[in-house]
Amino acid sequence: MNQPYDQKEENGPELAGAGQRLAAYLMDLVVLSIIYIALVFLLGLPAADSVMAGRSLPSDYPPIYLLMAAIGIGYYTYFFGMGQTPGMRLLEIKLVRADGVTPVGFSRGLLRWAGMEISGVVLFLGYLWILIDKKKQGWHDKIARTYVVKE
Repeated sequence: MNQPYDQKEENGPELAGAGQRLAAYLMDLVVLSIIYIALVFLLGLPAADSVMAGRSLPSDYPPIYLLMAAIGIGYYTYFFGMGQTPGMRLLEIKLVRADGVTPVGFSRGLLRWAGMEISGVVLFLGYLWILIDKKKQGWHDKIARTYVVKE
């Protein structure tokens, strides 16, 4: 039975700590970095060759930074929506809604991603909040009404 985390009892699933969450995030950054590097090689090197040869890029050539942003947003929206990123899966933690339901769904996954952007804007205070919050929530968790728990 799903345990609402807003009224979590002592015997409910254990909340994941900041260190475990940071490690999962770093693992996800490695995955995204590999994808981004491949994208730069596939699209960036041919573009560089064209520019070096004095030719202009076709007008419909996709800006790499927009593709990278779309991939990052899609990655986090999809995996948050499903309840686990690859990094979270490796560390045996998962994302649940405040009412205990998992997976959290794609709209809430997108909201959580947007919350991550907000969490990082002001000196990363939204992430540091996890260290002082009794429910171990960052601003992005509070915005999306989610918790990260151990499996």
